Amino acid sequence: MSQPSQVRTYDPAASVVFLKTNDRFGGLSNMAPGYPLRVNGIRIRTTEALYQACRFPHLPDVQRKIIDEHSPMTAKMRSKPFRKDSRPDWDAVRVKIMRWCLRVKLVQNWREFGRLLQATGDRPIVEQSRKDDFWGAKVAEGESLVGMNVLGRLLMELREQLKGDEAESLRSIEPLAIPEFFLFQRPIELICSEGPASLAAEVEPRPSRPVAAPPPRDLPQPSLFDQPAIARGKMNIQPNNRPVEVKSNQRPAAYPSYKPARVHWLGEIPAHWQEKRGKYFFREIDERSATGEEELLSVSHTTGVTPRSQKNVTMFKAESYVGHKVAKPNDVVINTMWAWMSALGVSKHVGIVSPAYGVYRPLNQSDFLPEYIDYLLRTPLLKWEYICRSTGIRSSRLRLYPDKFLDIAFPCPPRVEQERMVAFLRAKEVQVRRLIRNKRRLIGLLNEQKQAIIYQAVTRGLSRDAPMKPTGIDWMPAVPAHWEVVSLKRVCFLHRGYDLPDEKRIEGPYPVVSSAGVIGSHDKFMTRGPGVATGRYGSTGRLFYIEEDFWPHNTALYVSQFQGNLPRYVFYLLQTLRYDEYSDKSAVPGIDRKDLHDIRVAKAPQKEQQAIAGKIDEDLAELDQAIEKIVSEIRLIREYRERLIADVVTGKVDVRHIEISAPANELALDEDEALEEYLEPEEAEVMEGADADE
Repeated sequence: MSQPSQVRTYDPAASVVFLKTNDRFGGLSNMAPGYPLRVNGIRIRTTEALYQACRFPHLPDVQRKIIDEHSPMTAKMRSKPFRKDSRPDWDAVRVKIMRWCLRVKLVQNWREFGRLLQATGDRPIVEQSRKDDFWGAKVAEGESLVGMNVLGRLLMELREQLKGDEAESLRSIEPLAIPEFFLFQRPIELICSEGPASLAAEVEPRPSRPVAAPPPRDLPQPSLFDQPAIARGKMNIQPNNRPVEVKSNQRPAAYPSYKPARVHWLGEIPAHWQEKRGKYFFREIDERSATGEEELLSVSHTTGVTPRSQKNVTMFKAESYVGHKVAKPNDVVINTMWAWMSALGVSKHVGIVSPAYGVYRPLNQSDFLPEYIDYLLRTPLLKWEYICRSTGIRSSRLRLYPDKFLDIAFPCPPRVEQERMVAFLRAKEVQVRRLIRNKRRLIGLLNEQKQAIIYQAVTRGLSRDAPMKPTGIDWMPAVPAHWEVVSLKRVCFLHRGYDLPDEKRIEGPYPVVSSAGVIGSHDKFMTRGPGVATGRYGSTGRLFYIEEDFWPHNTALYVSQFQGNLPRYVFYLLQTLRYDEYSDKSAVPGIDRKDLHDIRVAKAPQKEQQAIAGKIDEDLAELDQAIEKIVSEIRLIREYRERLIADVVTGKVDVRHIEISAPANELALDEDEALEEYLEPEEAEVMEGADADE
């Protein structure tokens, strides 16, 4: 129960409130993707996974299960069965550990997370929660938020330290002075930032002051919000952001001289570059289509401005596009409502966009090379500028209005340097896309091998010598003679996600399973696990096995009755079906569960189902590990690409003297597969929303 003395009441209108990770300030959440951590050399995807792993310093196998989970929600759920085995002093140290986790998030994501904290200004930070009034606050009468809001208060504490004299010391963090602060049975070590080259958005360093020594290891946390002792690292931090100069034969070097930029997120820019506000480079255009017959353009935070015909967009089209805004080649197009997600870019086509979008035309075509400004506008650094300048009532519907965009200061290198940068980045882009394409092909081959293993086991059993009988089914011509060939409804029964019987509705929270997998949590309804779910629309045939209780989203079909069969066996059996043969041909293809129920399948005796499922699990384990490793490599490649672009277009590295040679058989960028396939599910949903017309 919440301590009355620690309960707070907040006015949402006067506070920074975050609930969903795709809100404007959703990055403050421990569930937010995009803030990877590294502790003792171990890569950890989210702050939530790190916090949960700290529960079990004496159980390295449990820590591994938590850290290996792809989703922060599943990482949290993975810890639930072991909560009774949490470290014995958990209640006394959990706030200390959370404070430490937030410090790690800042240290290793200094530019992005630091700017997000600073963008909250001096307003209270509140995590809105439906059930938890300890870490967050719940909606009460009068729409106020009431709770202890421990996470929000820790974030406010960190924000004040970032703004004050202690800012410089936040670049490193010592391990907590508590017993057994271990990760995989190794003591957690000092964590430091990468150094000045990676800190393009920090506040000005201030002189340090002596602080109290850390408490002895056996001292429990004296109060909920005792002021932490901030370690003063002994690193020699330079007072500017200039990259360390390296030899030209090793990597791109820094420019010979720099000058302070007008905007702090740039730090310094090369001394010979210009820097002006957007109004000196662009003007707003409001040209409307008289016929609505021009090419319809899509604006995405990953691919910029592209013809919608080149994308697999499932959103419905309007009856008429008369009155939509016209964009021409070299125009900057901004999805006003999703600018804070960097949903913008430079158009290469004549086309039309939503009337709610912003279209800006260069005043002088010689100022910017279109390809350079397209790279620049979608760098993470500028994303934070859009966040700070966007306004609105709802955090997920903030708008970047023309006066705010045109007030942003942009660096402007000489045209010849822009051409050199673009040539360098294009050559790198070809290499990156070819590498990603090859890794995707390898994933495809591994998935084909997995499917062959599943099909062989589920349709022919484990014994090669078993007598067979014909089935008369094209895709399954023969099965073991002692198996049954039955309708799917005799093996399992499928329900639509929203068709949950009342007797199965129990207060949560529980993970939400949709056509994209586990996408969050819900606090009202659930069905008992284990379970199997698949998509109803778009992602039909993509199956998920959920061990714990879960809530099926209305975009999913889920198995509610296994008819006495082993759930894991049914999961593999469902993977042998050809869902595309039963999908309708509508704008958003979907399947009808009744059609699936009539499919004829092979049913093994119950005594064989356990052996079949166990053998498949064993055979797929190594393949799944290989696929996960490749997917992780793709993410790291994308992170490298993003960082390289930002460093080049903002002048952190000089590529003027680098010999640029495009690889043989150059890969056309627009022929490569889109990278969105490997976005987090939640990111993909946000991206699709960024293409919506108002």
